[in-house]
Order: sequence, then C-alpha cells, then structure tokens
Amino acid sequence: MEADATRGDERRGALLDARRDDCLATALRSVHARLAPATSTVYLATGQGDRANGDGPNGGGQNGSGQNGSDRNGDGESAITPMLLPAMAVDTPLGFTLTPAMPADDKRYSSAVAYRTGHTVIWDDERIRGLVRGEPAMIQFVPYAMVVASVPVRTQRRRFGALTLRWAPPREVTDETVEFLTAAADRLAMELEALAGQGARLEPPPAPVFIPAAPDAPWGPASSTGFLYRFQRLATGLTAAKGVRDVLATTLSEVVRPFGGRAMALCLTERGRLRIAGSAGFARTELRGLDGLVLTGRSPEADATVGLRLLFEPSATALHRAYPGLDRYDDDSCAWLFLPLIADGHAVGCCVLAAERPSTLGDADLSVLMIMLGQVGQSLQRARAYEREHLIARSMQHGLLPRTLPHLAEIVSTARYLPADTGAEVGGDWYDMIRLPGDRVGLVIGDVEGHSLEAGGTMGQLRSAVRAYATEGHDPAEVLARSNRLLCALDTNHFATCCCLWLDLETGTATLASAGHPAPVLTDADGLGLTCEVRVGPPLGVDPESTYLQTECALTPGSVVALFTDGLLDLSHRDVDSGLAELRSTLVGGRDEDLEILADRLVGETGSATLRDDDLALLLVRYDGHGESPYGRVAQVFVQRRDLRHVGRLRHYMQDLLPGWGLDGLQDELELLLTEVVTNALVHADSDVDVRLREYPDHLRVEVRDSDPRPPLLVADLGPGDTGDAQAESGRGMLIVDALAQSWGSSPAGRGKTTWFELGVPQRG
Repeated sequence: MEADATRGDERRGALLDARRDDCLATALRSVHARLAPATSTVYLATGQGDRANGDGPNGGGQNGSGQNGSDRNGDGESAITPMLLPAMAVDTPLGFTLTPAMPADDKRYSSAVAYRTGHTVIWDDERIRGLVRGEPAMIQFVPYAMVVASVPVRTQRRRFGALTLRWAPPREVTDETVEFLTAAADRLAMELEALAGQGARLEPPPAPVFIPAAPDAPWGPASSTGFLYRFQRLATGLTAAKGVRDVLATTLSEVVRPFGGRAMALCLTERGRLRIAGSAGFARTELRGLDGLVLTGRSPEADATVGLRLLFEPSATALHRAYPGLDRYDDDSCAWLFLPLIADGHAVGCCVLAAERPSTLGDADLSVLMIMLGQVGQSLQRARAYEREHLIARSMQHGLLPRTLPHLAEIVSTARYLPADTGAEVGGDWYDMIRLPGDRVGLVIGDVEGHSLEAGGTMGQLRSAVRAYATEGHDPAEVLARSNRLLCALDTNHFATCCCLWLDLETGTATLASAGHPAPVLTDADGLGLTCEVRVGPPLGVDPESTYLQTECALTPGSVVALFTDGLLDLSHRDVDSGLAELRSTLVGGRDEDLEILADRLVGETGSATLRDDDLALLLVRYDGHGESPYGRVAQVFVQRRDLRHVGRLRHYMQDLLPGWGLDGLQDELELLLTEVVTNALVHADSDVDVRLREYPDHLRVEVRDSDPRPPLLVADLGPGDTGDAQAESGRGMLIVDALAQSWGSSPAGRGKTTWFELGVPQRG
C-alpha cells in the first residue's frame, strides 16, 4: 500500500511538472512569436514560496542596511537571498549566451532588478556596456550590441521570477511591446500560482530547458543549444578552477545535477589504486571501501578505469547482482553509473555517479556526459598538480620563517604571514625577532622582490645573514650595509627591502634603519602616534656602496610597534597613504586589545574581499617596560615532540608555580585546560610545543605554540553514521576549553600557530 501511494505521488508530481513546463513554454512562445527577440528566457527564483508583499513597488528592494546577500523576514530572522536561475529559453542561435545564475538582489542584472522591485526594466546598449566596464566578466554573456527588457513574474501574493528578452541588434522597445510583455508575464504568474496551490514544484531546474519556437516541434533536454550552454558553463567553471575543491563544485553543478545526479565521487589512480579526489552527496561510511581500492580486483570502478567500460545499472540490486560481494552502494532508489575519466589520452580514474532512476540513458546524453567528464579529468589532473606544487612552495616558505618568537618578560609579540592567493610560487616576505647582547631585542621585517623559488632561496640567505650580523653586535645601519654587500655579491638578480629595529628592553630606546622598506608604525599607550623620522636608504642588492643611516626614538610602556610588508597595505586596491591611515587607525582603536586579536584584525581589515595578489608579513610587538610590578610575571616550559609523559610533569610544574604567584585558586582549571591544549598539540601537530604563561592584574594568559598551522576544531557532535576521526577527538577536547576558559582562540604564528586561553584571576588582597 505504501509503495502504491509513493508511485501515485510520483505520477501526480510528474503531471504537475509537465503542466508547469507547458505554462512556461506557452508564455515564452507567445512573446517570442510576437516580439521577435534574439533570446527569450524565463528565470525562476530558488526557495519558491516567497511572498510579494513587503517588497517590490511598495516595499524596499534591499534590507535596511543596504547589503546584498541576506534579507530579514517578519520575525527579524536572517533568510538567505534567493538566486535567479534560467528555467526555460527559446532555442535560438544566441540562446546559449543567456545569463546564468544570479543573486536576486544583484543590481547588475535587469532580471534581478525586475524581480526585486516589481517594475519593468529596460536597458539600452550604452547602459549594458557601462556595466561591462565595471564588471569585465559580464562580457561573456553580453558580447554583442543589444537592448534588454525584463518584467517581473509575480502576483499580489507571490514572486516567481522574471521574463527577460534581448533584441540584437538593438531596437526600440515601445509602450505596446512593454504592455504585451507585462500581460504575458502576469498570465504566467497566475498560472504558476494556481499550480503551486496544487503542490507543483516551482524550483528552477539545474540547467535550463531550451524549447523550439514552433509550438508543434518536439522538445526535450537533448537540444543542441542546451548542450552548447552546458559546455560553455562547464568550460568557464573549469577554467577558473584552481584546486580540486573548485573542480568538484563545478562538476557537481554543471554535470551531475543537470543529469539528475544525487551524489558523485571523482577518483584518480595512484600506484595501482584508486584515491578519492573529491565527493559530494555520499556519507563518509559509503566510500570507505572505495578510497585505496586495488585496481587489479574485479569491481565496477576497476572495470570503468582499467577496462574503459561505461557501466550503467538501474538499481543497487542490479549492481550487486553483477558484482557479488560488493560492500558499498546499497541505495536501491537510484541508478548507478561508473564512467572512466580520461586525461592526455589515458584513463586517469573514474567517476561514480548515483542518479535518479531513468528508464534508459540515451546515446546523446551518454556522449555529452563523457565529453564533459573528459574536461573534468583534465582539470582534475591539473588541479591536483597545482595543489602539490602549492604545498611544496608553502612548505618551503614556512620552513624559512621563525619557528617561534623569543619569549621575553618586557614585551608581548606575535606575527602573521599570509601567502598570496594567486599563483603557487614562493614569495620573499619574511620577519624575524632576534635576542641581542646587552638586554636588547632585534625586530626585522623584509621583502625580496618577486615570487619564485629563487626569491624564496634569496630570502632564506638574507634572513640568515641579517641574523648573523645582528648577533655579532652590529647596529641596524651596519647590519643593512653588510647585508647589502652580501646580496650584491650573490648575483641573484633580486633586490630586497628590509627594516631593522633594535629595542633596549630596559630603557625603551628604539634604534632603527631602513633599506627601501616602509617605516614601522608606532603608537604609545594613549593611542597617540609616535613620530620617528626614519631616513630610508636604497633597497638591498642595488648598489654595493650604499650606506644607511639610523634613527632613535623612545618607547614608553604600553607602546605598540607594527613592522609590515606592503602586502598588508593592499596596494593593488588603494594608495599607500590610505593603507597607512587605516593601519594606524586600527592600531589606535585596538591598543587595549589582546595582541593576537589585534593582529587578526590588522590582516583582516587591510585585506580586500578579492584575491590577495601579494604576500603579507606582520610583526606586532607591545613594549610593557622593565618595571618591577608585582604582576606581569612570565614563565615558559618547552615540551619535546611526542613526549606525552611530559604532560604529567607539566601539571607538577604548575602545582609548584601557581602558589608562588598567589594563584592557587586556578590550579584545577589550569591543569585541565593546559592538559587538553598541550596534548592536542603533541598528538595532532606532531611537533615540539612551547608553553608560555603571562600574568596580568585581572587574568592569566596561557599560550601553547606548535608547528602545525591548522587551527584546532571545535566539534559539538557528529552527524548520523559518522564515527569521528582524530580531528573530531581534538574538537571534543577543545569543547572543554571553550566551556571553562574566560576566552580562547587560535592564531597563526611563525611556521605554526598559537592556541591561547585566559582565566580570570580571583580578587587578591
């Protein structure tokens, strides 16, 4: 009985889908026949059921903040802005150029403006060219001269989408044309509302359906324009893809979904085995038998990869009948496809696809699918090679940076390094912090020109030279002069900028010199900028006879020093003065903040929303002074890699330390939290661990530094069927920290990260 009811629901749903498509087709054909545009398209919004009142002619097109991306519903709760997707279009020579998905509040598209405002939108070619100049990528969809008209498809109660026509070459859009187009859109909206009341699905399909202009011509998903549209969308996505994740997302949206796919796994060969490059829609447990599958055995994946067979099984039952003993793919409600991935003329893996159960897979569909997967295979190989190259470059870069910064009672310090988002090459930005003779510390920031392995190697040599000259006792100007002569002698064809600041920890005197590098930004405890006229000399490696001058200034307790490379100023999107002004403003506004939080804000606020095209290095130091305060004590413990027994000794060390600081009341909480964080670092970072404690009048701060840049996870629970993994175990440990600590966080530092937490100090008498 239950199965009969399910089949009845499926038949009723299919009937309503057919009636919906007929309504869309009738509306499109009527306006296309009467108005003769170059393209005719109906866009439908995702998340159907959107009410018309509160927006449109009598309401705002955006939320009160004017920001795109989210709305507020009547209860004040956030709601995701719908997307407008092309649902159906007339098959014309220019039909494949229709604009793809767009946010419903994106003012760059006439369809979105009509949908949001409820008004007819007419844009001439001059307006469209202006939009293209501001957003060059749009020229892919509007490469020819045109005029466009969009009218909303909506009733008084519901919004459904927009009806958009383009005329090429441009022509006048008369009042009569607008009146006819509006009437057609209104009739369509009424029909869609009636169908919605009967339970019809009004979500747009994954790919638009292209229909012939003639009413009596047969139509379906296998139109040539539809295939061309899919190829164009796939090519655009794969061309922009850099990593495996990007290829996976493009394949899912442009290949799998349009063919009715529910889930997919892309696998690549590696030493006679299949390795999962990416998957979507499968539970982790479903793929355990696939990752690492030996290709010499009999399996559908091996037959597709090695035997170059295109396998289609209409159900899991049929699949298991063909492959007895198969321990995966048990969902009997979908069909199963196993298709080879080809790249450079060879089979490099396979695609596992779980799809809606069609009665058959036509030759045209199968041919298109294989051509698309050929493009996916090439892109997947390229993305994997890029990620490996990127990993090698980043490992080299981080290996040349300091493992940790020195731990000194008179200063608090932190550092950030962020590589450029574009390209896989090694950058030349670096920073260093050096203990110097005479109770001093040296702060160094530098930038070797270019992005290449040679630039990274030059950076490593230069950092070593600066450190060596500094520890010999030379002042900043002499260190730069010697480093300059060395770089000229290396004949690397690279120049570099560098700034050195030596800080006397007892007096607060700062001595600094610069070789073509931006001067550091300094503020005092009151947030006032400290003036220090730095006489900037030539970059290193330009002229071996260059000399450098140094300047002195006095720092008072509470002063903050920021040394940085020009990547922090984001000079590709603004000028130097604007970048420096924002940097100073952020330093002043955050002078009382935790230094880790301030550093995160600096690298976040000075970066743009677009891809970062330059490396970024930041060395941030607060000078606390050399006073004899009863508070401000510091302690440091070093735990060797994999020495889990030291965790117990660490607890005993805390038992001896805290009574002397008058913090006995924190003993139990501190031992528990420190055990969790240190054990997490030893087990998951697999590195040495540096533990630092710093006392403040109202709180105790604990920092645990390791060499793994990945932040700890905070895992509250596991999904259905998820048995967890090592990272999940780590996340459950961090839940304890989250529950007991006054505050906590994790920030990149040196080659790894700093995980810190703070505990409030009880009132002391």
